[in-house]
Amino acid sequence: MPRKVIFLDIDGVMNSLAGKAGQRGLSSWLDPVHVALLNDVVRATGAVVVVSSSWRRSMPLDALRLAFAEAGCVAEVVDVTPDLDPGRRGREIAAWLAAQREPPTRYAILDDTFDMPELPGKLVKTSRVEGLTAREVPRLLALLAD
Repeated sequence: MPRKVIFLDIDGVMNSLAGKAGQRGLSSWLDPVHVALLNDVVRATGAVVVVSSSWRRSMPLDALRLAFAEAGCVAEVVDVTPDLDPGRRGREIAAWLAAQREPPTRYAILDDTFDMPELPGKLVKTSRVEGLTAREVPRLLALLAD
């Protein structure tokens, strides 16, 4: 398993309330500004993505990979978290980590909605109004640093 993982929510992280409501398909919901910031983090750290967003319930992994690629995302989307408890995303991330034979050495969680009491200190919370901004990048880089 990869050494560094970003657990990624989509709505409110890779887009914002000012986004493209009414557009069809996930790739149209991935804002180019947010994708560019995620790309910067991935290039700097070598991290891969595990999708924790509710989009994972309606799209198979291959479709998620394709949508991210179509949006210009360079991150390797390697997996999705299990669907255990929609109200407790941290529990689902903890379950994914526990299921790995070799858990990642570093990880960060990007989310706009959920708190993660199960995984203290790992959440980088975005504003659903703005999505991922340059303000969150230093914390992400610190969590994923060697």
